[in-house]
Amino acid sequence: MAAQVSKGRAEVDSRERLLRAGLSIARRSGIKAMTVRAVATRARANLGSFVYHFGTRDTFVDVLMERWYAPMFEQLRFTADETDDALTALRRVILQLVRWIVENRAFLAHLVIDAGAGEAGAQRFLRSLDQRHPALLLRLIGQAQRARQLRRDDPLHQLLFLMSTLAAPALLLHLLGQSRAAPPELARALSSFAGDLAQVEIRLGWALRGLAPDGQGG
Repeated sequence: MAAQVSKGRAEVDSRERLLRAGLSIARRSGIKAMTVRAVATRARANLGSFVYHFGTRDTFVDVLMERWYAPMFEQLRFTADETDDALTALRRVILQLVRWIVENRAFLAHLVIDAGAGEAGAQRFLRSLDQRHPALLLRLIGQAQRARQLRRDDPLHQLLFLMSTLAAPALLLHLLGQSRAAPPELARALSSFAGDLAQVEIRLGWALRGLAPDGQGG
């Protein structure tokens, strides 16, 4: 019995080390660089252990991405469900999401680049988001519209406006910094606005006032 328990713990530990190794590689270099051999080597595991736990690289990538993304999404859902006022819920959820995007901007930039380069794992993950946090934000926007807290325009259009104002600058500045396309002084100055959550909250206030029904924008 003790031997079986010990074996079970060793298998869990091996699986955990593989996932941690994969996330470390993906954060630094993107999913495209996350080969089975590279993951196994970093985890100090053999290829047989990888196959035993995950079978294929595709399965490993899917498990890894879910492990990385799901806790954040569950927190967004909790915040949305525990906040009665629609506009307050929308504000809190957006700020949580943007904080996560800022903290993970390097990895997210890799994901976009990898998906554009044909990496199937990155493409599958991005396609899987359709009914997750974007759908949650659209639901909250719809609730705020019905409560007459936002103007009655296309919710998707409003979502694009909010996210391009709040989240996109952090990703774009990271990409510019990596490519050295922007002057360093300008990149540093802009990054204080794109990544500083206090500045993000100010822009969110501006954006929501701009989306308020006529006469309520202040």
